[in-house]
Amino acid sequence: MNRRADSTDLVSDRDSSANLRTAQILIVVIATLLHTVFLSKARPLQSANDRSRWCTVWSLVERGTFQIDEIRQRPGWDTIDMVHVDDHFYSTKPPLLTSVVAGITWCLQRMTGWNLFDQLQPLTFLVLLLVNIVPFTASLLIWIAILNRCSTQPWTRLFGLAIAAFGTLLTPFLMTLNNHTVAAASTTFAIYALIRILQSDDESRQSWSFALCGFSVAWTAANELPAFLLVAIAFVLTYRCSARKTLLFFVPAAAIPLIAFVASNVLATGSLKPTYADYGTDKYRFVIDGVPSYWMNPQGVDRNLDSPLWYLFHCTVGHHGLFSLTPIALFALLGWLSAFFMRTDSTDLDDANHESAQDQLVELSSRKRSLRTLLWLGLLVSTVVVAFYLTRTQNYNFGGVSCALRWALWFTPLWLVGIVPVLDLCAKSRISRCVAVMLGLVSMYSAWQPIDNPWRQPWLFHYMENRGWIDYSDPPVELKKPLWTWFASLPESADGEPAWIEFTVAQSGLTPRTVRLTAQPVSKEQRNSLITMEVRESWGDSKRSDRNRTLLIDAQQFNRGAPPADFVRWDNPNVTVEEQQADLAFVRGLPRKVPYEARVTRYLKTPLRREALQCVQAAAHVTFGKDDSEKPMNHRCDVWLSDDVPFGVAQVEFRVSDSQSGATFFQERWTVKDCSPKVKPYSMP
Repeated sequence: MNRRADSTDLVSDRDSSANLRTAQILIVVIATLLHTVFLSKARPLQSANDRSRWCTVWSLVERGTFQIDEIRQRPGWDTIDMVHVDDHFYSTKPPLLTSVVAGITWCLQRMTGWNLFDQLQPLTFLVLLLVNIVPFTASLLIWIAILNRCSTQPWTRLFGLAIAAFGTLLTPFLMTLNNHTVAAASTTFAIYALIRILQSDDESRQSWSFALCGFSVAWTAANELPAFLLVAIAFVLTYRCSARKTLLFFVPAAAIPLIAFVASNVLATGSLKPTYADYGTDKYRFVIDGVPSYWMNPQGVDRNLDSPLWYLFHCTVGHHGLFSLTPIALFALLGWLSAFFMRTDSTDLDDANHESAQDQLVELSSRKRSLRTLLWLGLLVSTVVVAFYLTRTQNYNFGGVSCALRWALWFTPLWLVGIVPVLDLCAKSRISRCVAVMLGLVSMYSAWQPIDNPWRQPWLFHYMENRGWIDYSDPPVELKKPLWTWFASLPESADGEPAWIEFTVAQSGLTPRTVRLTAQPVSKEQRNSLITMEVRESWGDSKRSDRNRTLLIDAQQFNRGAPPADFVRWDNPNVTVEEQQADLAFVRGLPRKVPYEARVTRYLKTPLRREALQCVQAAAHVTFGKDDSEKPMNHRCDVWLSDDVPFGVAQVEFRVSDSQSGATFFQERWTVKDCSPKVKPYSMP
């Protein structure tokens, strides 16, 4: 009977183990397929961050240079994440990863005949499939082995893998080119290699584990500079296990990515120092053709508004909080706490009666020792890195506009190890398992809610912002006076000649035309009162005649900020109401009276001079339908206001769209091409 019972238990254990392995593989397959499907739908060049990397990739593949001067001028490719060195632009991102991606891109282009202009979507999909999804899948498979070595609880092995697959903020970043997912994957490999080393005795420690650990931690550091701490700690741990194998295998393997990191940096910028180290210097703060770099006047969350204590709050339980967005990470805190009380001795060995029991106790003791070491490692690395970023008072920005605390993503695997001992305890209680699942579901929501674009603020940020708890908005730009028109001023004549400005008009599907505005006093006696504004539209060919409009404007009322009905005059006694309304609509740029509101400062390149014009972008919009039978439409007018040009406006854009669907029916842009008096030469601010 005992033999039969033992045999039955053995078969049952084998079946359970096989079912667990099947479930784990199924999780990996589902996670890979889901992430691949969303990657295939992801829009390329989503933010300045990934555009900065793709600019370097294109330059390396097509021009053989790290300089991005050419590609950044292509619409949709420009970036703020760049530095200016020796009259050339370079990405701020460490060049090693982009060099590897450029090599992959070059190979795919030769295989497919595609390029990053004509086949941007499919080509970037294939590149990111190899750079992001494949390492992610490999790391999930490695997680199976890590969990098997750290836990004996089937529930922990299954739920811990599900969290790694679906419940971390690495998920949305798999849709874009970045360094964080790559670094997290290599950290996972480093943890696996370190576990094998720590759980083996001197004779059974394999050389490849030391090589894998060295290469992985160094590759992590090459992509996340604070991870050099991980390199140092891993070296100490492996050296204590085997000095000879550490020097023979760990060190040479680690040297490969580190040497490549330094060499690529020298090739890119001629400096041993990483570009990030130049933050705040002239390499980041520059003015080119009248346009200052973004980092001379950062906007929004980049403006460094938080004190160190408040910054720490938002990094932990605030709008970018590690615990508020992914509350399953709270278990890591408990796991690290358990490291203080975890017993790793094997005092029960002498009382064991069977050799198999002794082996099991030895294995259990080894598991506990290695797990406690990893818990200490996660606590130490996390504490030091968070403390390091608290000292970066120049650029407290939570990783810019992104759905996660980006600089913390690379040590996600260390936090996942931290939750293992707590999950083991939860496995013994149904209530505890329910709590873990609830925390995991919130974490999964934070991970998948921004799946289409990680370069946006987290849902918690918007929640807090909508309730007025936080405010990172830029200081409002003030207009000099109330503005009811698409032009901001009435110019004075120069040397007796009327002032004028001429726009090039672009409208999709139609022949370009020009519009000229001319202003002059009605008479010398009324110089400061009535102004004649002539509007001439020309098509530049003989098929269509010019179209003219003359408006009489009371300059005093206009300069006081009065609405158009108060400053437009008509000297024709036979003018009709329809003509008056048409003149008022033209002056407003909209079918109804609506005030223009200033938004942001912009820099506009024009033919007037080499340097850009500094403009204030303002806008007004109204929903309008002539009567109940006409469908209301959204009318919007955006203006780029500049004191450097006559009439105070350098560009105007009119748009009419469906109020429900948002479909655009009409869009027209006027951009200045000439004026009199001429604009003043540019002077450095």
